[in-house]
This record gives sequence, structure tokens and C-alpha cells, in this order.
Amino acid sequence: MRGKLKKALIIIFVIAGIPALAVIGLGIYFIATKPKADINEIPQNLGLSVILSDVVSATSEDEEDLNWYATLDEASEDTSQIEGSVFYGGYDTSERITSFEGDDQCMAVNAYVNPKNENNDFVSFVLYRKCEGKYSQPYRIFSTWIDLNNDDTYRYDCDDAAVSLLSLEDALGFAVDTGDGNKVYCGFWTDEAETRSLTFAGQEVDGVEKVDYYDTPYYFWYMALQDVKERLQSIDYGSYTCQELIDALEVRYEKAE
Repeated sequence: MRGKLKKALIIIFVIAGIPALAVIGLGIYFIATKPKADINEIPQNLGLSVILSDVVSATSEDEEDLNWYATLDEASEDTSQIEGSVFYGGYDTSERITSFEGDDQCMAVNAYVNPKNENNDFVSFVLYRKCEGKYSQPYRIFSTWIDLNNDDTYRYDCDDAAVSLLSLEDALGFAVDTGDGNKVYCGFWTDEAETRSLTFAGQEVDGVEKVDYYDTPYYFWYMALQDVKERLQSIDYGSYTCQELIDALEVRYEKAE
């Protein structure tokens, strides 16, 4: 009798347990396969006060203390002004993708892999002064990994990535004024065709370069734009969405199939 009762209890536990395990399994499956939320409508915040506190910047009073060099290569080797920044990170500021120059300012853009940095920084913007054909050592630096689009929760599209980085460049004053009313902006994306199809208010990007990050190719775009400040003047950087930036800058691209 006792043996029959034991068998009956086992059968009951099995019958009850299978649905429970199925529910748990389905729950794990749906969590694992749940699509990422589109970043477009998620409220963003640049946290400018935090970012700016970590940027080492030479003021006009400090300019007399800058060192001057005949070439950008020579200037980039003098990192004395930026070593105190959390964005410095010890990477080589002379290894750059490209640089942009205005009348009194130059910005070098570097792409790099820094395994020692848990944030896996990918790109840095390094600012130099210009005066009478000479370059100061870098006096300001900012780095970002925002466009690697590897967020576990949100999905970025090409236009989201474009406006995310552009808004940082504009808010932090990193866009170099070319002297003709244009400012140079740049960014990264993972798909070459989508990157090359990017337009801002109908204007195509000026150039695209391939850059490898570990084993992943990224495509660095850059362009000279006018009226960005005017277009973004209504944006509240304390609370905004990528879609607001996309609409304000009229960003378009051809989505890959």
C-alpha cells in the first residue's frame, strides 16, 4: 500500500512539475529572445555637467602656457595638458584616423582598442590650438563608445547613432569651425552602405573610412554642416529623444535589407 502511495505521489509531482518547468523554460526563452527596445523614443540625457567636469581644457588665460610645434605629429607627442583627464586613458594620441582644421583650431580623431579600459573606448576627439601655422599640444580630449551600438537593452539604427554622437560634439563644442560658416561633424556605424547613404537635410556625408574595432569593421563618416546650432536650439539636452534630433536635423539613410 505504501509503495502504491509513493508511486502515486511521484506521478502527481511529475504531472504538476512538467507544466511548471515548461512555464519557467518559456519565461527564460522569452527573456532571452525579447527584441531590444528601439532607442528612438527613449528619453536621453547628456549629463553635460558630469561630462564637462572630466574634460581637461585650456582656457584663454592658459594659452600662453601652451607649447607650439611646426607639425601636428610633433604636437601630438606632448600630452602634458590632457594626461589629467579621465578620457586620456594612456592611448597614443598620434594614432589618428584623420584631422580637421579651422583658422585657429584643429581636431584629430583617433580610433583605438584599449583592452585595459573596461568601457572599451573606441574613438577620441583631441583638440589643438593653431596660431601662425603652428600647433599647440593637445589641450582638450573627449572619448566615446556610444556608437558601438552594443547596448543589451536598446537597438540603435544608423540615424540614431549619427545624431547621438553629433549632439555630443555640438553640445561640448568639439565641432571644428572651418571658417566658412561650416562645422565638421563625424560618427560611426556598422553598415557601410547605410553609412554612405546618410544625409543631413539632404546633404551627403563628405567621406567614409573603414576602421576595425577588434574583429568588427566600423565606418567612420564626416561632413561639414551649417546651421546645426540653430536646428538644435529647441532641444533640451536634459531630456530629449533621438527621434527629436533626427527630425530637427532631417537625418535620412537607406536601410539595408
